[in-house]
Amino acid sequence: MSTSALTQTQEILLEEIKKQPDPILREVLHYLKFLARQKEEDGWSDLLPSREVEQEVLDILDGR
Repeated sequence: MSTSALTQTQEILLEEIKKQPDPILREVLHYLKFLARQKEEDGWSDLLPSREVEQEVLDILDGR
């Protein structure tokens, strides 16, 4: 994305955010943090065990 397109997108988002009530703003903030965490985890996905492997370990630890 070019710098001007990014700036335009940021401006559109900021204008829309300014119109929203506080409960919506909190939800947006939580969602942005969630997306950032997901993106960060995706960067490590090739090094981290999959959910299935994690569940197998938990099952073994639980004695199942």
